[in-house]
Amino acid sequence: MIESRIAIGGLSAIAVGDPAAALAVVILHGRMMEAADLAPFAHSLGTAAYFVFPDAPLPVQPHGYSWWPVDSEMRLRQCGARDLHSLDPAGRAEARQQLAGLCAEIGCRQRLVLIGFSQGGMLAMDHVLHGGRADALALLSSSRIAFAEWTPLLPRLEGLPVLVAHGRSDAELAFPAGEGLRDAALAGGARVTWVPFEGGHEIPLVVWRALRQFLRTMDAGR
Repeated sequence: MIESRIAIGGLSAIAVGDPAAALAVVILHGRMMEAADLAPFAHSLGTAAYFVFPDAPLPVQPHGYSWWPVDSEMRLRQCGARDLHSLDPAGRAEARQQLAGLCAEIGCRQRLVLIGFSQGGMLAMDHVLHGGRADALALLSSSRIAFAEWTPLLPRLEGLPVLVAHGRSDAELAFPAGEGLRDAALAGGARVTWVPFEGGHEIPLVVWRALRQFLRTMDAGR
C-alpha cells in the first residue's frame, strides 16, 4: 500500500492506502510516541482500508508528541496512580476539537474506526462521548479520564462496537484501569470485545490478531 505524509485537520499525519476505501481507520498514538511508531500496522493488518496516523500536536521531551500537556498526568503517575479516571487534563477540549476536525475530513460515506493506544485511547473515547464521529472504537492499554464528566455521557455508546485490550502486567496503566474502561463501555450499552493479555504496556500478537478480526468485521459490515 502507498504511504505518504499528509496534512489533515490541522495535523501532520502518515496516510496509508486508498483514500476512497469504504473503511477508514484513524490510529492515535500514546504519550511520547509518534505516528511512525504505529504506521507499520497498516501494512501488517491485511485490511483494505484507508489508514491515517496523525502526530499529536505537542512535542515532548525526550521524544515524541502528546495530545495534551503531560504535567498533570505525570504527577499522578509519579505518585503511583495507575488508573487515571480522575484526571481532567488541561488541553483535553482542544485535543478533542483537533480530532473532530481530522474526522470531518474523512469521506462522509466511509465507515470510520478510531483506534487509540494509551493516551490516544483516552482521547478517542472522550471524542465519541462528546458526540464525535466514529462507527467503532478500539482502546488499547488505556484508561478512563474525567470520569465524573464521562458517566452521564456513556449512553452515547449504545450499540457501538468497542474493543478494549489491556495487559495484566502493565506498569504504566494498571490492569484495573483497563477493566474500568471495559466496564464503562458495557455500562453505556456498547458491544464490547474484551482482550486481556499477559504482558505490559504494549500491543502484542494477541491484540494484533483481535484488532485484525475487529477491522475485518467492520469491513464486512459495510
